[in-house]
Amino acid sequence: MEHANPQGFGNHKSYDSLFAFSVRELAASTLLGALSIFFVFLPDVRLPWGMAALDFIAVPWIIAFLLFGLKAGFLTSVMGTLGIFFFSEELVPFIGAVMKFSASIPLVIIPAAIFGFSRFRLYDEGVKMKKVYAFSMGVAIVVRCFVTMLLNYYWAIPLMFGINPVDVPASFNWFFWGSEMNPNLLTFYVLGISLWNTWQGIIDVVVAWLVVYPTKLYKQYGIWQGPA
Repeated sequence: MEHANPQGFGNHKSYDSLFAFSVRELAASTLLGALSIFFVFLPDVRLPWGMAALDFIAVPWIIAFLLFGLKAGFLTSVMGTLGIFFFSEELVPFIGAVMKFSASIPLVIIPAAIFGFSRFRLYDEGVKMKKVYAFSMGVAIVVRCFVTMLLNYYWAIPLMFGINPVDVPASFNWFFWGSEMNPNLLTFYVLGISLWNTWQGIIDVVVAWLVVYPTKLYKQYGIWQGPA
């Protein structure tokens, strides 16, 4: 049974309706998912092997979470991922879609967990709440870096270019840094992945915050609140 006032991750009563969406959640997810797909069509700067150097595809995912909760954030993420799969001009859209989802979904799930089990409401405008937001997103970006390191090393780059994982650092470093970075192949691979994902993650969370909070958008549309 769906609750009259649907809540996010922080409300434990919502577990019994984990896969039930309110009309408002579905409508918001559809609109923000469409916006995410629109960003797929925008021209962007790409690294030589096709990875975007900057995009805003995941920003609507985070906005959906901040305004409407974890389920809306997840559904919007799925829609945006499908947009990449069907419409992206990347060399291998399937790999790009999986990598984007894997890299960006921590920016929804990790903050949802931290806010859900903290004493701060997501819409508390105090300085402490902002610190919790920054901390939770910082943790999420660290998780993002580890996830993308592993997926690029063992799956994405080997599958895309037909190479063994042991050859990934040299290939990645050549494209990212313009050199294999001998004899520190793995170090510069980790650094390159971390720099790009930290940069993209910060852009995502800052833009989402600016859209939702300084504009007071959350006061008009937001329904998500963690425990008091």
